[in-house]
Amino acid sequence: LTFTPDEEAELLDVKVKCLNNLAASQLKLDHFKAALKSCNLVLEHQPGNIKALFRKGKVLAQQGEYREAIPILKAALKLEPSNKTIHAELSKLVKKHADQRNVETEMYRKMLGNPSTASTPRKCKDKLPWSIPWKWLFGATAIALGGVALSVVIAARN
Repeated sequence: LTFTPDEEAELLDVKVKCLNNLAASQLKLDHFKAALKSCNLVLEHQPGNIKALFRKGKVLAQQGEYREAIPILKAALKLEPSNKTIHAELSKLVKKHADQRNVETEMYRKMLGNPSTASTPRKCKDKLPWSIPWKWLFGATAIALGGVALSVVIAARN
């Protein structure tokens, strides 16, 4: 099949619309990896596609990748500065990122044994995506250290 340049442009436009709709559906279903892939495919063809940039930013934010999401949403906002939805999402994301950094700072203080400067530790309102894996990491580390200590004691007795 051969297409004229006008037909190719029309097909590309339809493909981009389909991929954008697919990304929106995947985002609603919390299929973040697939939604990110769909957004990236749109952005390959149209790097300035505002819907794809916005959805990619939302996907990254849902995954806790705030540092990556903020510049993408800023790029979308630069292309369409009057878009209130992008403004709202970006300000929500900046606040979540600041909250995440505060929680991390507090966690590092506790790990290092430094007392908190605030009377009560500040907690992030949303459940952070990395909170459960950290518990698993600390638990696995404790078990590993216990195993090493046990093997040292057994070796010392023999």
